[in-house]
Amino acid sequence: MAKARVFISSVNEDGLKPLRRSVFRVLEGLGHEPLMWEENLGPWPSYQNPVEKCLEAVEQSDLYLLFIGTRGGTFDAAAGVTVTHSEFIRAVDKGKTVLVWADAETKAIFFSGIAWKLDEYIAHTVQESGSYPAPMQALDFLRSCQEAPPHIDPYVWLLLHDIRQRGIYVEDLARGVETDWRGYFSDLLRRGLLLLPLEPTIAENSNRLEEAETSFDLLAALLPQVTLEPPHDWKVWLNTIRERLQGRTIEHRYGRWNRETVGSYEACNAASLYRRDGDSMRFISCCGRASAVRSFALNDQSSYIALTYAMGPRAEQVYYTESGQKFFYCVRSGPFVATFHFPAGSSWDQLRYIRYKDSVVSAIIGPNTRLVKLVRLLLGGMRA
Repeated sequence: MAKARVFISSVNEDGLKPLRRSVFRVLEGLGHEPLMWEENLGPWPSYQNPVEKCLEAVEQSDLYLLFIGTRGGTFDAAAGVTVTHSEFIRAVDKGKTVLVWADAETKAIFFSGIAWKLDEYIAHTVQESGSYPAPMQALDFLRSCQEAPPHIDPYVWLLLHDIRQRGIYVEDLARGVETDWRGYFSDLLRRGLLLLPLEPTIAENSNRLEEAETSFDLLAALLPQVTLEPPHDWKVWLNTIRERLQGRTIEHRYGRWNRETVGSYEACNAASLYRRDGDSMRFISCCGRASAVRSFALNDQSSYIALTYAMGPRAEQVYYTESGQKFFYCVRSGPFVATFHFPAGSSWDQLRYIRYKDSVVSAIIGPNTRLVKLVRLLLGGMRA
């Protein structure tokens, strides 16, 4: 049987220390390589960030074990999560086999009432403010929640909520009852649940970036000095741009040290172009799976075209519609507004978009910055 690296994660609380040591010895005795802070990971030298090193260890592991008691752990205000939660996020994001145990009493209290109270609070906050509640807001709510006993850290409920939202089953951890960890892990590994993942091959592509950037900067400097004739066929012009807008994953960052893939978007499948004409935005052309709407009034608050135009001469924004499962990237250049349509992955809904809106915007705008700059320059130089 292949040797597996197993990361043992939990808050550093007294009630979990004997359990951690026991599991470490069992895995070691089975011929595997358990990783745990107090045994073979830390402490690191002062010049190395301990959180970053722990996350690296999670990423290098094959199996991630999480034990939850009554403490939430060290909260990182910049990341908006605790260190233990950050380790869990990294494990899920990297596709590790994740197994979670929670104190039986803590788990029962959460699923019998607090889970639903938290769901209601989040839904109410989104409806009232249009924003997903920040972690500190949620913690303030949980501190005042009558169903939450004072001896359990409120952050535990946030951690369990995230685990539940991801569809990961939580096993009971009964205090004072001896668990047959040797039998459990022997069976787990024997059944091949741990298929040691192949290390991903990362190809480093060096495409003379410095030369490409110099050429682009020269083009950007020259284009504003010339006047361009409109294309013979706007549809072909739009389609040429559309074909170069590819799909990507969407990552959400937790402070400096951690990030998580929260969804994706597909390659652009439609584009449209509008130009201001008096008090309306008049349709010029479209390509792909876009339908032609002849015009939008400038004060039409339901139109992404009108909203983007009103933001200013160099505005850009990303919108989302749950009914069409699409992201719309709208770009203004002078009198023009171009919009590019990206099908959203199946995991997206309005609540998820609101929660991760900044990450969605960054994932769509960031990789396309140079291409869109060129589009702006071309549109800006068109003869009236």
